[in-house]
Amino acid sequence: MPSESRSVLGSAVPAALPRPGRGLVVAALLLLAFECLLHSDAVLHRYRSVFAAGRALDKSLYAEANCPSLILLGNSRADNGFDPRTLTRELGLPLERGAFNLGVPGADTRVLAGIVDRLDAAGCLHGGGTRKVVLALDEALVQPIDTLGQAVFFAPPARLWKDGQHHDALRATLRLYGYTNNLRQLREPASLQRFVQASLGPVEPVGGGAAQHLGYRAGFGGLQDAQSVQLQEASSVAPPDAVNVRQLWRLLDLLAARGVQVAVTFPPLLSREVLYLAGDAPAGAPYRAIAAELRRRGIPLIALDDGRPREPAEFVNAGHLNDRGAQRYSRLLAQGLQRVWGPSAAPATAAHARPAAS
Repeated sequence: MPSESRSVLGSAVPAALPRPGRGLVVAALLLLAFECLLHSDAVLHRYRSVFAAGRALDKSLYAEANCPSLILLGNSRADNGFDPRTLTRELGLPLERGAFNLGVPGADTRVLAGIVDRLDAAGCLHGGGTRKVVLALDEALVQPIDTLGQAVFFAPPARLWKDGQHHDALRATLRLYGYTNNLRQLREPASLQRFVQASLGPVEPVGGGAAQHLGYRAGFGGLQDAQSVQLQEASSVAPPDAVNVRQLWRLLDLLAARGVQVAVTFPPLLSREVLYLAGDAPAGAPYRAIAAELRRRGIPLIALDDGRPREPAEFVNAGHLNDRGAQRYSRLLAQGLQRVWGPSAAPATAAHARPAAS
């Protein structure tokens, strides 16, 4: 309907444009409400079967509540690479609170440092709580890859601002903005259906909740989309990110300050060796420098190699194990940890399941 005009001293003057009304106010309040919901652990945890960040929180909350004696840290290659029950059985060391797989798909060291901060705040790194940590280190951990939006929830914004990562800091501060790309998965009918089901009642993630398999999720096709696999593998030829490397040292410094024993292992790859240990290729030099610094700190490096060839039947794809592979490499990790932490281990030893190349 055309705007009406009114006459002033014989001249036609257009009527004033309507001011923003209640609709804009309601929209702003709804956005604010959604933003507040995304800052609630309870809300994110409720949708653990829908969003990867919710499953990551499920695992973190379990660890914070139970403070396992041994925690495995890493990304998706740790998540489906090591079975805590097999590890505990084969390790043969007293673990009063057991072991737990805190591998977080899509995580980098910024995310892991935030999760370790949460464990510390929960008191797990003090007294008789978590006394041993195994870090499953691959090249992607020291790259700022956040396709699953984990940094939005686990990387503290203040630290991101301080490190000059202003865009990621903004994403972590305004989570509705930062997590928008991941919320778009609700356009998929299967994701929307899980969202509705989770809204009506508790629904566990694919593969079970954190308590069911102690954080471990057996690898099978479809757990990681093609884009994530491609990004994770492409990062191996790029140099480490300086901020992510600093977060690695910060994480290890905090564990050392709390008296937690740390060992580093390298999840197996089907088609190549990890750059931390392999050869003298120029692309691997920054990664070999990280390995050298780990040795300088007296942190044992465990190369999971028993001399047998890697079998395609043990892998979901080139970088992720299936359950058969996870059982084999969990046993190998236990053997390496026995040499490092067993009764016969020398202080600050750097012995390995198979010695890592210097």
